[in-house]
Amino acid sequence: MAKRGENIYHRRDGRWEGRCIMGRKQNGKPKYRSVYGKTYSEAKKKLVLLKASQIDTESKPAVHSYGNGTLSDWLDYWLDVLERPYIRQTTYQLYQRNIEKHLRPLLGAYRLSELRKEHIQDAVNEMKKGLSSSTLHGIYRQLKNVLNCAVKSRLLLALPCEEIRLPKFRQKKPRVLTCAEQARLERQAAAETHLDYLLCLYTGLRLGELCALRYEDIDFEAGLLHVSHAVKRVKNRRVMGMQREKNFRKTQLIVDVPKTDCSVREIPLPYFLLSMLEERMKKNGRGPGNFIFAGKQGAPADPRNIQKQFERFAMRAGVCKIHMHTLRHTFAMRCLERGMGYKALSELLGHSSTRMTMEHYDNCTQESKKEILGSAQPLYREGAAKGRAA
Repeated sequence: MAKRGENIYHRRDGRWEGRCIMGRKQNGKPKYRSVYGKTYSEAKKKLVLLKASQIDTESKPAVHSYGNGTLSDWLDYWLDVLERPYIRQTTYQLYQRNIEKHLRPLLGAYRLSELRKEHIQDAVNEMKKGLSSSTLHGIYRQLKNVLNCAVKSRLLLALPCEEIRLPKFRQKKPRVLTCAEQARLERQAAAETHLDYLLCLYTGLRLGELCALRYEDIDFEAGLLHVSHAVKRVKNRRVMGMQREKNFRKTQLIVDVPKTDCSVREIPLPYFLLSMLEERMKKNGRGPGNFIFAGKQGAPADPRNIQKQFERFAMRAGVCKIHMHTLRHTFAMRCLERGMGYKALSELLGHSSTRMTMEHYDNCTQESKKEILGSAQPLYREGAAKGRAA
């Protein structure tokens, strides 16, 4: 419901209209501009952003536009004005989902000037009931960034989210294939000519990176694989009336840059994979822009379809409770078992830091533990043998 003083109205055609003054005419009368939305909340958000676009941040703080605005208003401004020009579409949609599902319902009604540590702690305790620790930590980092920007814009005097108690972050141990399981998968992949699974197993590619591979990404002479793109699924932007069309889809696949700048990398390819790729290229043809693993009408393969196919494939191979990312974990662990350093492995995996690689893979497989502990000998026997020799 519209509040007094907001200048938001419910129109006869069912839409909501918000108006604000955008200047003055020569005769001194106000010049208005309108925004429209299907719901009151949509119209209010557009109106907040329209007002925010008039802010001269260098000469005066954002408080002149918002007054004593709510956190909900500031979240909209932070996401669409401060962050959106500098983040990827997938990151924008993640931030938007966190705001709509968690931050706005729990904290959005508070005015920024009234927001206290106790309010944030109560919200964290509520989210803790239904979210994993990693998800909760991510939402808290986003909220801290939002409030830091409010401090810089002089909407807050101090950060109200210091000393918040969060649940302990629990790093889930990656599932790694044993050598026996890997051998079964490889035999099944060779029998069914699944080059995509073998490629992930011996390069550590992410699923989206695999789907975006083109033949020009392979340097057959140097034996290198160039990773520079990834297939991602994003929401379609809502356009008035488009949702009623028969073929309208809520999401679409796009070919974008990889997850981070460090994900653009070169990976040496084993000789057997180079020969398999060469055979596939001769069979399918190497046209400009041709995807190695193409979907319908030459488009890149859908990662969700490949994931579903892999689950059925793994069952046929007799390996349970694994997914495509398990192949990446297995590649990393095999590299460490063969003596590769963390720095080199971090570059091959496209991690942003060596620390991330160590946190994920700083352990050995159950197979390696058995090999190390199974060959151990009691010290008293070793001492007795030395005594007899003396």
